[in-house]
Amino acid sequence: MKTSRLLHDLDLARIALLTTAEKRVELSKLKASWPPYGYKPFRMTILDTLNIEAGPLAPLPQTKWAAIECAIRLWGTSPEEIAANLRVAEGLYHFACGLDVAGKRQEFYPLVLSPTEKLSASYWSPIVISVDKRPVVPFFDPRKSNKLSPLGRQFALSAAHQRIRVLEHDFRDIELAVFQFSNPKVGLRVAKPYFASDIDRLVEYDELLSKVQETYAIWNEIFAEREEKRRQESRGSEGEEFRLIAPLEARRRRRT
Repeated sequence: MKTSRLLHDLDLARIALLTTAEKRVELSKLKASWPPYGYKPFRMTILDTLNIEAGPLAPLPQTKWAAIECAIRLWGTSPEEIAANLRVAEGLYHFACGLDVAGKRQEFYPLVLSPTEKLSASYWSPIVISVDKRPVVPFFDPRKSNKLSPLGRQFALSAAHQRIRVLEHDFRDIELAVFQFSNPKVGLRVAKPYFASDIDRLVEYDELLSKVQETYAIWNEIFAEREEKRRQESRGSEGEEFRLIAPLEARRRRRT
């Protein structure tokens, strides 16, 4: 499985468990260009938003919203990106304050999804937080469109389960959650967690590998078709340019 271009982790999770026909439809919708903005500023403030301890010292006081807002405005690359990141960060901040969320850093290596192509993904943040007195490893999906569907959440939580619970004995009983956000026209986007314990079936590792392999096989076909179409259009434009220039060159030679 040679990959022409890697899919975004969220797109891979959203598409991998679909049927073959549905995969092709969704992959064909993916644009070759990048979205107008991303959520990196939001992700860079998650530790402060969720009151994550930096070390084994006493818990830190809750970071003020004004400090998080200032950081996002500093790291945002456009007014649109700043506004989008502020809305989702404020939603998570209100969730954290309402449930008195706190936690600590906890690193996990990425889950290998294609051993031959060194393809891996991390459907979790490197933290453990307390939600309703339960230790939870969270994953955040801040998208407004093309967000994770129930099947997408099943893929993401299954991947987290295989990497964290199965491979890390100390975390075999920990809860996993995908956080998504409402999308009102104005105001903060309310955070809502979806827990692994509410999923009927978590996908086995071999099935995850198979689904990823099929997804990338179709994606590579689509990518190759797009490249061939671009080459054909390029050759066509070059031929048209030659047909326009050739008569002019012939007339110039006759005059000289």
